[in-house]
Amino acid sequence: MLNNDKVIGKIVKIEGIHVLIEITEKDIANKISLFMGSGDFAVSINKLLFSVLPSGKKVVGRITKIFDRNMFDQNSIFINASDRFLIEADLIGIHDDYLKKFDSGINHFPIIGSEVYAVNERIQKSVLDIGSKWRIEVGNSFNDPNIYISANPDILFGKHLGVFGNTGTGKTCTLASVIQGIKRRIYNNSDGSKSEINPKIIIFDSNSEYDRAFASEEFKVRIITKQELKLPHYHLNFSEYYKFLGASQGVQAPVLKASIKQLRAKNNDEKKFKLSDVPTEIRKYLMTQAEKGADNERNKTFSFSQWYGWNATMINRIERLIEDEDLISMIETDQNTVEEVLRSDDEVILIQADFNKDELDIVMFLFSKLIYEWSTKNRDNEHKNHVLILFEEAHRYINEDDAEEYKLGNYYIERLAREGRKFGISLIISSQRPSELSPTVVSQCNSFIVHRITNKKDFDVINKILSTNNQNLLSIIPGLEKQYAIVLGEAFGYSDVIKIFDAYPTPKSDDPEVIFNWKNNSAKVIGEAISKLDEESTLDNFVRGIANRTKT
Repeated sequence: MLNNDKVIGKIVKIEGIHVLIEITEKDIANKISLFMGSGDFAVSINKLLFSVLPSGKKVVGRITKIFDRNMFDQNSIFINASDRFLIEADLIGIHDDYLKKFDSGINHFPIIGSEVYAVNERIQKSVLDIGSKWRIEVGNSFNDPNIYISANPDILFGKHLGVFGNTGTGKTCTLASVIQGIKRRIYNNSDGSKSEINPKIIIFDSNSEYDRAFASEEFKVRIITKQELKLPHYHLNFSEYYKFLGASQGVQAPVLKASIKQLRAKNNDEKKFKLSDVPTEIRKYLMTQAEKGADNERNKTFSFSQWYGWNATMINRIERLIEDEDLISMIETDQNTVEEVLRSDDEVILIQADFNKDELDIVMFLFSKLIYEWSTKNRDNEHKNHVLILFEEAHRYINEDDAEEYKLGNYYIERLAREGRKFGISLIISSQRPSELSPTVVSQCNSFIVHRITNKKDFDVINKILSTNNQNLLSIIPGLEKQYAIVLGEAFGYSDVIKIFDAYPTPKSDDPEVIFNWKNNSAKVIGEAISKLDEESTLDNFVRGIANRTKT
């Protein structure tokens, strides 16, 4: 026995990183919890234990199964009177007492018969240690509510984070809590002092949920409505204009390029022109081409009607875009919202992204291009501020399967995912359908917060994310309660089930109270009907009174 460490049992089988442990201590056998999250029990699902290696280091495992060994005795008709239980555990890493350090992964294995112990406070602290100067507390351990689970904020907010889970599992509250924690729960690991932070966070708020979560004066908040968002189109290059305006590579692309060049020349500007002038300029160009052919008897080309027929689909698409007044007012402008917010001292910028599908495609492409363009130009600026971008409902616009003919695609969002951290840009990708997201973007996330997921395709994505020694957590995911999640990846010292800290104030993502709503509506309808009857009764009495006076 090691000092005062509590013996649980001994190893009776080793199969790769999976070990089978026989519980030998009677007081332990009488205090077994078959449930996860039982803080008072040394043995319960997801609890940690350790055994000593021949080298003196300690191999740490996580409990995955607990069962009665009598279930294997098929010949006995009597239940064995003695309490003999077995534990299955997965080895997750090795702790070095001398270095006071825990390393994930297994390169040495225990031997059969080795005693197994419940983890002590020293090892537990080492396993949970994130090894960084700063820490942000994100929640409580499900196994022991007295243990705070922290993340390395430089990685959590400096690289890319994926937050996944079915609708209604608490993703929005989790994100609000984590972002609120930037001001409330970032500490210096050396002295425990709280740190003052001035972040720059852009949130694409697809459902207008976050304004309530940041209603206090804790953050400097700016809300940008759909009407206030300005993303000038003239930052696009020719190939992007071809895609945006639906120009095919045969005839239409050269016609569009020539027309844009002509408009820029008229404006004496290398970039700017008005989209509303493009259809007229295209027609002029086509007329010129037809007239050139008519004047050249030896080298006759095509008529205007032929030219126009070849370009009609492109012209029609441009005219449809021009007719969308909201879209044109957003992209036909010299004002640049991206530059404004990046140069401002605003800390949380909420973009109310309630756009339809076609608008959202254009908005996300222009936004990601503008922010990529700005960040690459300012990468050498010593005073640049790191930018964190939260893409809510990301499957709506970071979707590789949605490859429509004119869809601008995920090109710049994927570039931000691949290269953004070099330029001071990191992403939070939030989605209820991770299987529909671009694999490129998901693969660039190196930390994850996973709420309950039940869809098989989405479940398979999480399966690929989890490392081999965390595969047992898969069985837990479909049963997670609201507000509970699995945290894993580089930002977290240890993959675990945690209860996310409450968001306060909460975002507007409450579950619908259907019966209460219907009940109130019924009362309102009845009240209005009674009022109407009262009015009619009063009117009837008034009419009768006049009639009676007339008779007399």
